[in-house]
Amino acid sequence: MRASGMRSMERDAVAIVTGAAGGIGSSVVAALADRGVAVAGWDRPGADFSTSQRYCIDAGVGWASFEVDVRDREAVMEAGRASARLGLVRYGVNTAGIDDLQPTTEMSSDEWRRVFEVNTEGVLSCCVSQFHAISEQGNGGAIVNVASISGMIVNRDCAPHTAYAASKAATVHMTHNLAVEWAGHGIRVNAVSPGYTATAMTRSNSEETLRAFRKQSPMGRLAQPEEIARPIVFLLSDDASFITGANLPIDGGVTLW
Repeated sequence: MRASGMRSMERDAVAIVTGAAGGIGSSVVAALADRGVAVAGWDRPGADFSTSQRYCIDAGVGWASFEVDVRDREAVMEAGRASARLGLVRYGVNTAGIDDLQPTTEMSSDEWRRVFEVNTEGVLSCCVSQFHAISEQGNGGAIVNVASISGMIVNRDCAPHTAYAASKAATVHMTHNLAVEWAGHGIRVNAVSPGYTATAMTRSNSEETLRAFRKQSPMGRLAQPEEIARPIVFLLSDDASFITGANLPIDGGVTLW
């Protein structure tokens, strides 16, 4: 009998990863490829997929890239059907997201709406597409949505981003509901809420803000993207077979203060 925690994911299965061209998404691609999982990488039109493609080539697993605007439900559904041509889709990871760092009183309705269209409605469209890609092949699977600690707390010492925080809170509760709705289909749905992570989005803040972020963490530093990717892969794996509807903070303890 294999020791608990040592089981690999299903080799030669396919994972759909949104936001796959960089940041947490490309780290998820690398972690999946290391476990023998092929990847259908989705990202915005014009995205550079070369890093994630190289991870898959080096690991000897299948790779396909799709330029998809997650706000376009029809394009998202078609990308799901096309991704299934790569093999047996078992996993979905939704990391695509945007921020809008400005005072709420200065945001237009269009700017507010755009954040929700990507971070919440776009994630929902991707989940629905992944649900069909997984369920139509009949073996069940798992989906992980990347939310944020901003959906759990009010961030301090940084530019206001109420739209981002509200959109991520909505994504967490959407995940809870999908987990219940799809449990009978053999599809688990979970979320992770990363803390301050060394991605391009976070590094766009001032050095003063980045120092504040590090100070707010009991661990005294930002996360590396691969430190977010590994728990995501755990939630996808059979080692998490009785976990659904969870929201896992991966934040170095920021939300404990």
